Amino acid sequence: MKRIVGIVLILMLPFGLFSSESLSLDAYIESVSGGVKGFGLGLFPLGTTFGFERYYAMIPDENKAEFQIELSFAFNNNSLSTDYDYLTGRPRWALSYEEAESYHFFGGEDWERSLSYFNPRADIDIYLSQGFWDNPLYPKGSLFSIRLGYNARYAMSLEEVTFSLPGHGGLTSPVFVNDDGSPRAPFDSTLPAYPWLNGTRNVFTDYLYLVLSLDMDRDTPTDAEAEEGLALELRFEAGPSWLFNNMTPEGVQSDYCLSLLYAEEKMEIFSIQQDNGWNWMNLYIGHSNTLQYVTGSVIPENKLPLDRLRGGFQDRIWLHFNGPQFMAGDCYTNIELNLYNTIMFGGVVNEQDRSTFAVELQSSFSARFQLRLFGFIRFEYQVGYDFIRGIWPDEPEWWQNSALQFYVSL
Repeated sequence: MKRIVGIVLILMLPFGLFSSESLSLDAYIESVSGGVKGFGLGLFPLGTTFGFERYYAMIPDENKAEFQIELSFAFNNNSLSTDYDYLTGRPRWALSYEEAESYHFFGGEDWERSLSYFNPRADIDIYLSQGFWDNPLYPKGSLFSIRLGYNARYAMSLEEVTFSLPGHGGLTSPVFVNDDGSPRAPFDSTLPAYPWLNGTRNVFTDYLYLVLSLDMDRDTPTDAEAEEGLALELRFEAGPSWLFNNMTPEGVQSDYCLSLLYAEEKMEIFSIQQDNGWNWMNLYIGHSNTLQYVTGSVIPENKLPLDRLRGGFQDRIWLHFNGPQFMAGDCYTNIELNLYNTIMFGGVVNEQDRSTFAVELQSSFSARFQLRLFGFIRFEYQVGYDFIRGIWPDEPEWWQNSALQFYVSL
């Protein structure tokens, strides 16, 4: 209880130090398909974000510092991975078929439960950012910035919402509990590879982070303008066990460190404006590289790297086309083409004996169309082709998705 009170005091302290200058509210609906299997009757937003920010002078003769608090929550489904032994963390791809039969994987012939579960969660992110010197392409911006922040998450893993409906929504039995409400195997014991599914499955994790950034790109009044410039970012995260990450009876829920280096370059190809100064059409090309590595004995669910390999390097190149602004400055369309090449390497996180090492390559292409209307409606459609699937023996495949988003800023 003392730890919980301490967290509340830490989160409320900034409100007492700084008075409100501006308030921002962002709300969006990720899908119009009816929510999470009937949850909210298809009308409840699947995710909402509230933001509070204040700018104030902290260092004389420098740009104003930014203080921000962001609160968000989400209600959607998650699923149990069938690819990692839940007691040892050993990946299925590291075992022969015969070896895999003696390990413990979710799924299989004797698994009569759904692999999907309800996963409500809430996050808070607090940071203070101070900029130094002037950006040569945008004098009002900072050339170099330092950001220090704190992030916390509370999540629950529950039975699917439709399980309480007549007929159990097609489920043959609960995932986590028996008919009398007691924990069902293997969730009645510790799951080292899935610490967020231990015991009560109520998880609190948090981490501190430091971001050093260099910005030499020009500011655009809206996203309808072509972008140009370069940016560098170096990020460090630490979520040690002593930072409130061992509050549950199941033990440590997080104990990790992460380092990330990001570089981005963008160049305008052409830009044509209308008589009133609005954009008619423009095109720019972008390129970025991301290098990251995570260490630690317990990696929480929201920080798992791709395919659970500790290291990763991604190269991205994209073309971005903005169509004409119409009716209002925030009404326009854009099309973006992306090519991704990603290399993952290193040991497998949450593997208990740390004996598995791998290197894999993934390559994919994607195209996105987006229509923005009046600053609060966005329609988006994406299509892509994964032509190198990495370490898994899967064939190349096409995929597509769409989303209708609603948001508002005050």
